[in-house]
Amino acid sequence: MHVGIIGGASTIGSTLAYSLVCDDPSNSITLFEKSLDAAWGHTTDLTHANYHSADAPRSPPAGHTTAADTDAGSVTYAPTEEIGEYDLDAVVITARVPPREDDTQRSARGARSRELEANVPLIDAIAQSLDGIDPVPTVVVTNPVDRIVYRLWTRLGWDRSKFLGFSLAETARVADAIARRYEVHPTSVSCPTMGEHGEHVVPVFSRASIGGEPISLSPDERDEIVTDILEIPFEIAKKRGLQDSSRWVSGAGLLRVLRTISSPDLTDPLCLSTVLDGEYGFEDGCLSIPVTLTADGIDRRIEWDLPDSERKRLREAHDAIWTDIERIES
Repeated sequence: MHVGIIGGASTIGSTLAYSLVCDDPSNSITLFEKSLDAAWGHTTDLTHANYHSADAPRSPPAGHTTAADTDAGSVTYAPTEEIGEYDLDAVVITARVPPREDDTQRSARGARSRELEANVPLIDAIAQSLDGIDPVPTVVVTNPVDRIVYRLWTRLGWDRSKFLGFSLAETARVADAIARRYEVHPTSVSCPTMGEHGEHVVPVFSRASIGGEPISLSPDERDEIVTDILEIPFEIAKKRGLQDSSRWVSGAGLLRVLRTISSPDLTDPLCLSTVLDGEYGFEDGCLSIPVTLTADGIDRRIEWDLPDSERKRLREAHDAIWTDIERIES
């Protein structure tokens, strides 16, 4: 799989690149960047990492005379505007305008509002570069994810199945919050998260389970969990630094998305942000909903039967996102 990472020298971009190299050394990666010195540094270091991930030195395949014919992938870098010169299977956009120091003091809504104003011009420039490639699955990490996915879709005009907004960090955070309350390991917890990647996140508590067994959380417990998952990214940023961001959960979640795209088998649905066309009663806009993926992008958008309380929260998420979309599109 050849993955192009726009913003490849960023914390999340470089973390994802390292994850791809370690996960499967046959993966090829191109870091697209404005900062070419940083991109060169990461590319060189990742090339050296690939040597160990591939268990080198290795003997050449039978019938070949050089080890250059082994199945190890390559790591390269290039300016973002040259992306059209590369044959890519998927694109991940991690580029963003650097955060301000006071973003750790802001609410999720305040931070997302500032990010929207800052990152729209950036994503418009990226869209101009992407216009030169054949449509491929494109995973957006740039915040605010839901608005940026919609903006990119309107600028490129590709089929909506090609655009995926990354929002799996919330799924992991909800699982951890539930696990701490039940004193179990987070990997035994399932609670998909829909809605906005931000203040109006919608954990689907009606489908929550531990070890496959349904659980029931009180309204107060549900509110506490939502508060926890909204506050934890800001707490991480305060203690570790804004530039570092939530790189590990994002890198691992993005790797999971890319594995799913490249899998020859149908996998379980993931909740990712997608452009809507009638799903859950919304004719337009963008929300995280359950989807299945193939090498071409989104294969199916799944409509779960949700209780009224979760549908209400989903409506609130849609309205908040759509208000911002109308503002920036006008």
